[in-house]
Amino acid sequence: MKSKIWSRITWILWVLLIIALPITTFPLVMKLTRSSSVAPASLLFLLPLVIFALPGIVRTKSPLPVHAKPVLLFFVYALITILLEFLRPISDYKEQCLTGAAVEGAATLILGLLFYFVSVSVPNTPGKINSTLRIVNWTGMVVVCWSILQMVVQPFLPNVFLFFEQIQAFFSPNRILQDRMLGFAAEPSWLAHMLNLVFLAYWLAASFTGSSVHKWRFRKITFENILLVMGVIVVVGTLSRGGLLAFMLVVFLIFILLNVRLINWLVNRFFGRKRVFLITGVSIGLIIAYLGLLLAGLWGLSKVDPRMETVFEFSKGEPNALMEYAEDLQFGERVVYWQTGWNIFNDHPLIGVGVGISGFYFPQYLPDTGWGLTEARRLLYRSSGLLNIKNLWSRLLAETGIIGFALFISFLVLFGITSVEMIRKGMGMRKTLGYMGIFFLVALIAEEFSVDSFALPYLWFSMGLVTAAWRCYTPAEGEANG
Repeated sequence: MKSKIWSRITWILWVLLIIALPITTFPLVMKLTRSSSVAPASLLFLLPLVIFALPGIVRTKSPLPVHAKPVLLFFVYALITILLEFLRPISDYKEQCLTGAAVEGAATLILGLLFYFVSVSVPNTPGKINSTLRIVNWTGMVVVCWSILQMVVQPFLPNVFLFFEQIQAFFSPNRILQDRMLGFAAEPSWLAHMLNLVFLAYWLAASFTGSSVHKWRFRKITFENILLVMGVIVVVGTLSRGGLLAFMLVVFLIFILLNVRLINWLVNRFFGRKRVFLITGVSIGLIIAYLGLLLAGLWGLSKVDPRMETVFEFSKGEPNALMEYAEDLQFGERVVYWQTGWNIFNDHPLIGVGVGISGFYFPQYLPDTGWGLTEARRLLYRSSGLLNIKNLWSRLLAETGIIGFALFISFLVLFGITSVEMIRKGMGMRKTLGYMGIFFLVALIAEEFSVDSFALPYLWFSMGLVTAAWRCYTPAEGEANG
């Protein structure tokens, strides 16, 4: 009886954590953690969930998946880089001290590890994974509906919009924007981030394979199909360039997969020289079509997003043409921060400068072009906080060196291999979750160019859930998971 109650509480906490995922900066968590940006509401349920889940895992002696080894190795190594930084002569900077930055860096690492740990461990049966996906769907439906209503209500029902703003104030420190969808996130880019890494990754996979965790269907239309359409509307409505790029990369991959199916069909249907000419013609035509779609998409974005008005204007005559182009597109500051991370890595290539410590090195390694940017100067001189690299890939190199970067990439490679195995040798939801893992990885490449926090749960949640599916769903004959 006690064990059943314990398991029930664990599952309730897991459900609450999923429901809280869309809230990226919860005022209550901001007060508890004293964080002004990354304060996801799911943290309220994470620590109690770990407390309740750990005894059950120890009692059942459940083995950790093979993915856990590089994950644990990376996190332990990252924590060591923080400790090693105390051996270097670093003075306090602004109102920040090395000890405080080290504690914050260690805390974000531990939170990321715990998010992955519970996402792998709690949904430990096919039934629990299916239930988890159903909760993800209903949570995602609330997110996309709320995001769309924010834009629809503003011009037509101003009094209702005032009520919406009061509701929003309970979930986010930022007000609803007039020209970009925000959902329950603190920034539109974070809304796009969670959509690409969690919700759209699954909805695209389910739609691609024609599967669903719900019994309801209208002819061949599933609940995931409807959510996918609404999710696409919202990710476009965020006008997040990183989010749109991530989504387009996944769509491009899906087109490639469909084209492979088409070419395989042509190979089986036609023979000889006719087959060669036909396949070559189809391939060239598809490449031209994709380039046309890309240009059309950029042109359309330039008409709705003022930041993209000069996307087709590139001057080779400028001394630093690439930086000028980036500044014209209003992401010159981001490029400067990325370059700062690269400069730090160049001088500390082996083990980096420690997770959370790179901000102390910004004045020394900021590129010359950075000193001419208004945002960079304002953050350097008028902000009391440390600057951050705003790019996970550059941050990994700068703060953990080539060793930490290699450990993290090895985990992603292993995750990708097992996701492909789920696709090749699986059926039903196992295949669907395999595609979710691949779509997630492709989106991750672009998304992490604009996000660098280990504490946001979306990265760890999706990888943990797909890893759990790899372990729990019935494998193909002769294949074992562990």
